[in-house]
Amino acid sequence: MKVYGVSQTSGQERRLYVERGAHGVVLTIKDRDGAKELARVLVRPDDLLPAVTDPGPGGWTVEGTSPAHGWKVLLGVEVRRNEVWLSARPATGGAATDVAVGLDDFQDALEGAIGQA
Repeated sequence: MKVYGVSQTSGQERRLYVERGAHGVVLTIKDRDGAKELARVLVRPDDLLPAVTDPGPGGWTVEGTSPAHGWKVLLGVEVRRNEVWLSARPATGGAATDVAVGLDDFQDALEGAIGQA
């Protein structure tokens, strides 16, 4: 499912794709046209759900992996009122890619991905 969002660091429009993966949920952040992939992370639903349903101050960091390469990716998840701010970065360091999307839209997309057979 595609969710429209905005980068909190650059102000650029972004797209978040939420899909069911072989071993969890795949979150893909793309540019506004959806043509250029900026980040992709595979996370376990059991790790991601508490970050959204029971948010704490400052958010959560969820460990995931790059589906294409297998390296560790850290996903920052922060719920701010009616939006979710996601920030993906390699565990070895490097620049993070972020997107903020509506909380309801994200929950619907996550429910759809988890509920797929």
